[in-house]
Amino acid sequence: MIDANVFIGDSLYENSLGLQKLLEMMRQSGVEKAVVRPLKPPDFDFDRANRFISELQRTHPNLIGFGRVNPLLRQAPEQALTAVQEYDLRGIHLHPWEENYQINSAKVDRVVEALEAQVPIYVSAGYPVVSHPLQVQDLADRHPETTFIATHGGQQDISGMSFDDALIMARESQNVCFDVSGVYRRDFIELLVEQAGEERIVFGSCTPYMDMAFEIVRIRSTHLGLEIKDRIFQGNINRILGLQEG
Repeated sequence: MIDANVFIGDSLYENSLGLQKLLEMMRQSGVEKAVVRPLKPPDFDFDRANRFISELQRTHPNLIGFGRVNPLLRQAPEQALTAVQEYDLRGIHLHPWEENYQINSAKVDRVVEALEAQVPIYVSAGYPVVSHPLQVQDLADRHPETTFIATHGGQQDISGMSFDDALIMARESQNVCFDVSGVYRRDFIELLVEQAGEERIVFGSCTPYMDMAFEIVRIRSTHLGLEIKDRIFQGNINRILGLQEG
């Protein structure tokens, strides 16, 4: 099992997560590998935080590193390239809610264009005003060669317009994949698989914001077949990141 959405390190918001605590969580939950990226660092230095993730990836083969940048900063495109090309990280995470920007703003385009579709971009999605599903879709449609992964099934409200808009994105934007962290409606997970296709759903717990063990239960409790669940738990993220299975 691979958890595609884990944050680690020191956090500005007092939800820091250390390496040993994460490894223990993974052991208890049966998670063999985790895709890790920085929590928002207290000093706001994402380059330093990305170097920390690179070192974790180098010394712990079961941890796969993603960088994180703030597109509002002038140096964000260069930092993203450095994370991928020099630090050997496997993707970039964008968190518009914590960094206070709209995901479909022109400043985000600069980061996506600099990466030239070399790696997937993970987006903390579903937040009002900054990463509504149709805003994520707008960004993804402007960059069809880039693979995006939207957290929380693309939305958090799980009712009303955001529910329907996330399914619109699932149907129309083939370069958007989804994790289903925090999705408490089993029927929405099943609808997302139906609308997006089973190959575009991944397991990501959003640890430490959410509970890794409970997020596993969300997927296991669906009426999806065992083969589909296996793809969600590991096969799809292996393919997206070009990892060897096993």
